[in-house]
Amino acid sequence: MTIYNGCDGSLNLIYKGLLVSSFALTKKKTFERYKYQGDYLILESMREKKNIKQIIYTLTYFCNMIYNRKKNKQPIRRSDHELFLSSFFGLMKLKIIDNDDDDGNGYLIMPRKKPPKFKTPILKN
Repeated sequence: MTIYNGCDGSLNLIYKGLLVSSFALTKKKTFERYKYQGDYLILESMREKKNIKQIIYTLTYFCNMIYNRKKNKQPIRRSDHELFLSSFFGLMKLKIIDNDDDDGNGYLIMPRKKPPKFKTPILKN
C-alpha cells in the first residue's frame, strides 16, 4: 500500500481493520475538503429522492466491495478510492461509522515529518 504524502501530511482510511486508502493533505486538499465529499454525496442522494435506508445500504455495499478487493489484493482504481472516500465519510456523517468508538474503522491523519534543521558550524578565528 502506498501512502500518499502531501506538504501537510496524509489522510489514511481504515475500514474493518485494514488500511484501504491514502490521500495527500496539501493546502488545497485539506481534511475539511475530503470530509465534505461525504456530506455532498448524501445531499445529492437526498435531492434525488433516495431514502436514508437506500443511501446507507449503497454506501456500505460500496465500502465492503472495495474492502474485499483490497483484502484479496486485487487492483483498485484511483477513482474508486475517491468514491470510497466519499462513501466512508458519508457513513461517518450518518453515524454508521464512528471514528472514536469503533476500533476497526476510522481515519488517521499523519502529519508530515519535518526534516531536522541544519545547523551551520560557527567558525572562530
